[in-house]
Amino acid sequence: MGDWGGISMGSAALLPRYPFTAFPREVSKDGSPSRPRSRGRGDAPEGRVGTPTPSRRDGLTSSLAAALAAAGACRAPDDDGGRDAGHDAAAVPAVPAGHRASAPVAVRTTAAPEAPALPAAPFRALVEGLSEPGAEFFSDNYVSNETSYLQVAAALAHEARPGGAFIGVGPEQNFTYIALARPSLAFILDIRRDNLVLHLLYRAIFDLAETRLHFLALLTGRELGSAPLLAADAPIELVLERATGLASSEPSFTAVHERLRRQIEDGAGIALSAADRRSLRRTHRAFFGPGLAIRFKLREASHRRYPTLGEMLAQADPQGHQLGFLASEEAFRFVQRLERAGRVVPVVGNFAGDHALSAIAQACRERGLVVSAFCVSNVEQYLIADGLWHKWRRNIEALPIDERSLFVRAYLDQGRPHPRQMKGHRTATLLQPVAHFLERQKKRPYRSMWEVSTDGVLEPQDAPHSR
Repeated sequence: MGDWGGISMGSAALLPRYPFTAFPREVSKDGSPSRPRSRGRGDAPEGRVGTPTPSRRDGLTSSLAAALAAAGACRAPDDDGGRDAGHDAAAVPAVPAGHRASAPVAVRTTAAPEAPALPAAPFRALVEGLSEPGAEFFSDNYVSNETSYLQVAAALAHEARPGGAFIGVGPEQNFTYIALARPSLAFILDIRRDNLVLHLLYRAIFDLAETRLHFLALLTGRELGSAPLLAADAPIELVLERATGLASSEPSFTAVHERLRRQIEDGAGIALSAADRRSLRRTHRAFFGPGLAIRFKLREASHRRYPTLGEMLAQADPQGHQLGFLASEEAFRFVQRLERAGRVVPVVGNFAGDHALSAIAQACRERGLVVSAFCVSNVEQYLIADGLWHKWRRNIEALPIDERSLFVRAYLDQGRPHPRQMKGHRTATLLQPVAHFLERQKKRPYRSMWEVSTDGVLEPQDAPHSR
């Protein structure tokens, strides 16, 4: 694998106009922002999210309250059982042994209890009621570029409590974390409205897809035609090869796109505005042109080689296991069931905003759900840089968590490699118990992304640490 330049979808999403060379702003001992340091290329524009209306700050809207009541009425049963089990790692303080994943770890393949479907009206109310106004950004982020995303796959599958709530940011890597964590409800929170539209596109694709190959055909705007059927347990390489070989044409794209748009509006009950329809077509066309060769791309010229979507989907974890959401029929079907049930809810919002994350916290509490995993990518780096750390800490304190709740965090190497960074990667993906984060924050507040990323990290087992 080459030296892929990984820049988090979450970081690009939250502070789209900040240059990647920006230095994190320090925070004071009480956790409030201190005076910022020089960013090297000058201070970037603030780029704030719009402020929610007073009615949103004072409480949930009536439609959202009704949605929460409907969601609470169909709570899934708890499932706490059934999961089987470089650098100087000593440089990273680890959490107590009771929190560590055992080795070797095998990912469970039996299905978790299936949650009842959320009807279209409550799904729509959640999408609309949880969201904040969106903001500008400097890249489209159609696909992830965090090449290390499977670094913690086995540990996440072992440690995360199934049947809880999942919160993520960015594009398709969330589906893999959902397949591993086995939640009963998931929220994809991103400051870009285009990311919400992307996940509505994915919702329609999951609704209509009959197979993994059909899923990729719909995503890339191609018709299956007379393509030979694949066995359910076909390896991901064969699925990708067949998908790459599908013929593309404008009439095929138009027909597929219209089916997906109708599924969003008629099936999921989402009334797309004219701007959303344009975003949907632009997003879908981005996959149609290059197909599975689509890559993360900055709008500004960059020398970095980012991986293709096909390369990301075919990746294996450090032990050589392919654990992506399309790597197995079982993983694909689990995510598909959750999507078809309306239990993957895209939300527009800032991690440090005044509405979206707190409303998600209330949604979880209304259902009696604990947040089992929160994929934060490297968003915190930019929250520190933008002086929003105190608001982020406030929002995390509001979440319902337990001793097994986990952050899935990506560290981006901008000149200082992480002790857990694997050879050939620019990112390191890490797990940290949320409870440890909050406890440490109260005793000795974090002052930099380095501190956040090297404190209380779950110790991986059998993972290579040499670069």
